[in-house]
Amino acid sequence: MMNYLFDCLLKTTIISSISICILLLLKTSLFKIFSKKFNYYVWLIIILRMMFFFFSYSIDFTKKASKNYVFIDNITKLDNKINLSVDISFLMLLIWIIIAIASLSYTLTKYFKFKNLVIDTSFEVEDEYINNIYQNLLVELNIKKNIPLRYTDELESPAGIGLFKSYVLLLDLPYDRDKIYWILKHELIHFKNKDILIKFLVEIIKSLYWFNPLVYVMSKKIAADCELCCDESVMNNCSIKEKKLYGLTLLHSIELAKFNDTELLTTEFNKLDLEIRLENILKSKGKNGIVLLILISIILSTSFLEINALEPIRNKINSENKANAENEGFKFDETIDYTYATAPEKYRKKYEEACKKLGETPRDSDIIEVSTKYEDNLILTD
Repeated sequence: MMNYLFDCLLKTTIISSISICILLLLKTSLFKIFSKKFNYYVWLIIILRMMFFFFSYSIDFTKKASKNYVFIDNITKLDNKINLSVDISFLMLLIWIIIAIASLSYTLTKYFKFKNLVIDTSFEVEDEYINNIYQNLLVELNIKKNIPLRYTDELESPAGIGLFKSYVLLLDLPYDRDKIYWILKHELIHFKNKDILIKFLVEIIKSLYWFNPLVYVMSKKIAADCELCCDESVMNNCSIKEKKLYGLTLLHSIELAKFNDTELLTTEFNKLDLEIRLENILKSKGKNGIVLLILISIILSTSFLEINALEPIRNKINSENKANAENEGFKFDETIDYTYATAPEKYRKKYEEACKKLGETPRDSDIIEVSTKYEDNLILTD
């Protein structure tokens, strides 16, 4: 089981690393014609592939067996090599699990302490105008979840926080009435897009793949794409005048912010890639790319697939001997099976010599397979 997990983790790391590099490359060229929403959610395909690294499915097909068989008489120390490999992979997997659990525990502990601090020190928004705008936006965006609106002094900018019990938080500052609408809509769009859930998934991926530097590159890119996607959603069907007002709201919000560097698993109305965001606000929405998204999902899902080619043989053949087969395929003679207790003396001695080389002790129940064509050839079996 441990060896299986290690193989799956190694395979997924290679596949995901290649996928991240390809996606980053595509985002600089082909994917520019698609919407920010497409460029954001396409990351979910890689995230889910990395989350379910332990999952696989296989397709077995049987090759037609050859009528001619050649018995393999080499007895190797493959068991010792396998044991050494298992020990190393087990140790590496143990180190990975310990660091992954420690990393995730640290992140979640830090988050819950931060969230509790923010919520415990927050206070109600009493401005009737702001509350009316907020309630109208909840209806406009069809958000039925209860998301309280509160003031806080612990953040550097307006933000959304909380995966299950959610809050929208404003700084206790004088907001222009024509700009507070865009700030509140921005934060509610984050909740509508499930951005906090995606942030949690990214943190899990960072903890699981703490050893892969490309995961941290992906994390930063996802954070940037998240804000661009939210801006695009806010600006959907808006006029040029409204887009300019939204851009001015971004700038004004940043001027009022205190820059305390306290961001953690929140969605903030902040200066992240501000120049890029302002530039994209005035651009028209790109193609939705839903067909391409489905195609990419199908292609990457094939990485879960394992194809096994099976060839029928007349007797059970030990894996040590399979490893020494000729390149053209496995071909075996028919064999006669003995136990160690009942085998002729010459086979018992040869078996004892083979066991000595492997550092094993013969047991009466051990099976000895002897070729009917080359009777001096035998093989250890369990």
